[in-house]
Amino acid sequence: MRAPAEVRLERFRKLMDRVSYESERGVVIIVEGLRDRESLRKMGINGRILCLQSSRKNVVGFVEGLQDVRDVVVLTDFDREGVFLAKRLARILNAQSVHTNLVLWRELRQLTRSDVRSIEELPKYYQRMRVESAEVLPSWDRIYELLTKSGRRVNRNARRSR
Repeated sequence: MRAPAEVRLERFRKLMDRVSYESERGVVIIVEGLRDRESLRKMGINGRILCLQSSRKNVVGFVEGLQDVRDVVVLTDFDREGVFLAKRLARILNAQSVHTNLVLWRELRQLTRSDVRSIEELPKYYQRMRVESAEVLPSWDRIYELLTKSGRRVNRNARRSR
């Protein structure tokens, strides 16, 4: 069973905050393409984001071009190719003594499961979760308004004192 939308939204926000924090610390984020980079920018990630496909190099050549990099967060897509690429990148980067963070990628993949297949879908997923959580949880004022319109009088403090 899946967690409610508001719980998934909160987890998603925390994960994106962690990605943003790593980026602000100077950790390089590796994504597959330009659309992935633009999506992360929309999500507020302002640090250095490198695109593997736009480098026009194979994975080994791309990693060799990262001479000055010591820490990396890999955020490839969640499809079969992206999973293969993430694992391959991690192996090659670790062989080059580059600390590779796949934890954030795994947590994002697990959280978004069947809803998101690529990094470029993250802003839409975020918007959808915001809408779903707002629809699921009306405010206490809205509940009070609905109950009083139906003719029932409700003691607002009685519910809270229990």
